[in-house]
Amino acid sequence: MTTAHGLLINGKLVTVDGLVIYAPASHGGPEYARLNPGDYRERDGAWLRQLVAHSTGGRWPQPILPGAGRPGHAKQILDMWDGADRGGGELVHSAAQLVVDYDGSIVCACDIVRRGAYHAEGSNPHSVGIEMSTMPDGSIYEATLDATARLVAALTWSGMPGAGLLPIPFQMPRGPYRNQPLRRMEFGSGRTRRQLGGPNLVGVVGHRDNTSERGYGDPGNEIFRRLTALGCEGLDYDGLEDIALGKQRQAYLNSRGARLAVDGVCGPGSIAAMERMGYKRWRDVGMVEQAA
Repeated sequence: MTTAHGLLINGKLVTVDGLVIYAPASHGGPEYARLNPGDYRERDGAWLRQLVAHSTGGRWPQPILPGAGRPGHAKQILDMWDGADRGGGELVHSAAQLVVDYDGSIVCACDIVRRGAYHAEGSNPHSVGIEMSTMPDGSIYEATLDATARLVAALTWSGMPGAGLLPIPFQMPRGPYRNQPLRRMEFGSGRTRRQLGGPNLVGVVGHRDNTSERGYGDPGNEIFRRLTALGCEGLDYDGLEDIALGKQRQAYLNSRGARLAVDGVCGPGSIAAMERMGYKRWRDVGMVEQAA
């Protein structure tokens, strides 16, 4: 029997050139490619605005291993979330929609648009979680990093062929990481900790940017270096640079006939206007040279 491949996006399987992506079990993928019903909630129609990168161990430091490792860790992680390898232990409700294995293969565990997995607290309703497989000592294979970077580029408006599968601009926090979450994601600590989930924050973030409960190793620094190499725009989210630039770009699009609210948030309307005017990346809006 042939195993189906592709990302499940709003009921349809979508393949991505250069990536091996196993479809959910519900659509012909391996039997372990599924989420426990207690690990997600059906979305209420909220627009997707964030990709949240995780690492399975969250350890730091994070040595980079050359090449690819043997696959199988993605199955182990999905089985753990489902409770199949807990040996009768307590089931903790957490998961992610996508898991990247040691060899760079990717498992899509559900419809990434229709189901909000429990992976990033306040961001769950409007984000997609991408879990990168790491070794017990925190090390990570180059194949895992490369596949994750290409997956992120395909899901966002990166300007690459076939990209823009979700209405999310190709932008991320500009480093260095300061060992604390972004203020629009969370503030306070202990009893005063408030998880906001960044309702007006769009782009690619790490789990460590979402919560003080994590740290450097979740997901580590290397994935952001690789996204930068692919052209991902680094922004000072705490300084509201994304909002300031967003307003400039929305105003420019409006000057060319769009009718956007100039609020600085690059949502589906801004993406649609950008695309109509020939742009493939949010960072290019208003620049002299347009994408073809």
